[in-house]
Amino acid sequence: MSNYKQSPPKRFLIIHHQNIGDLLCTTPAIHALRKTYPKCYIVVFANNYNAPILYNNPDIDRVEVYTKAKHKNASESLFFVYIDKLKKIIKLRKERFDYVIVATSSERAREWNLARLCKPKSIVGYVDKNIKPKANDIGLNVPSGNLHEVEYIFNLFKGLGVVHPIPPMQLSVDWGRTGNHSLKINDDGLTIGIHISTRKAKQQWSVENFAGLIKEINNNFKANFLIFWSPGSQDNPKHSGDDEKAQQLFELCKDEPASLYQTNTLHELIIGLSKCQYVICSDGGGMHIAAALGKHIVCLASIPSVTTRWYPWGVKYKLLQSVSNHVNDISFKEVAKSLEELL
Repeated sequence: MSNYKQSPPKRFLIIHHQNIGDLLCTTPAIHALRKTYPKCYIVVFANNYNAPILYNNPDIDRVEVYTKAKHKNASESLFFVYIDKLKKIIKLRKERFDYVIVATSSERAREWNLARLCKPKSIVGYVDKNIKPKANDIGLNVPSGNLHEVEYIFNLFKGLGVVHPIPPMQLSVDWGRTGNHSLKINDDGLTIGIHISTRKAKQQWSVENFAGLIKEINNNFKANFLIFWSPGSQDNPKHSGDDEKAQQLFELCKDEPASLYQTNTLHELIIGLSKCQYVICSDGGGMHIAAALGKHIVCLASIPSVTTRWYPWGVKYKLLQSVSNHVNDISFKEVAKSLEELL
């Protein structure tokens, strides 16, 4: 393990190739880095799927965006995607960064190789068995114990002299873009966000549970409900969505103060969640976005590590988990009770 002993660095490149929640978990460390070195230059190399999370973040000077092969448009060739990424790496290499930070919570050989292509003075990241840091690199051992993902990433930045307390996740809302133009959100009273879309079967709660929850909550106190879902038909083999599920839920709740909020873009999801005071969702990217926006959360957990590593960081929350780890085994009355405890 190496320690940071040089003069304050001026140019940082942060490499991150993971999902939305993972990327949000790096923002506390980036914020603390900016606090430690206010005049430094910070660039983040992120993919086009999660990069919008960083737009308008005042701690970051630039987001360099590349396209993952699995995220390319139908009109793009795979060859073009790889060539475009190579051009961006060459561009970053010319910028002569002092430090490239491999912002992952474990040893990642692919990201280390990419960092080396950028030719910085030093690389910061976790190492285990497969990576041999060079003399100027800061190779750290992964900390033992049950830490949150935010803490794993923040620990990397300690090697650069960042000693601030760990702040909340950072997410800036771009109010210059109005998002979903067709829906006027009532800013008066209590608004509860209901996020129904998830990728994995174990994360999926039934329409009947969601409908029962909305009715149960509305019987106990008055609130407005925003129903968030990913657009697309369930039988679309390339990009399945929850159009049918959302419409069915809306029909079941036609006598309740519930509105549909289709999230065609990540920005629209951010705008919609920002209008809520409370959010009910499964573990995933939407949960981390809500936490970064400072919302109180009831989380339906589908994996054991949510309790220790992936819980909503920096906000009040209730986490519910069944013995089977399938969220559909959690009753809507349990969720309603958890929400009332938060209220």
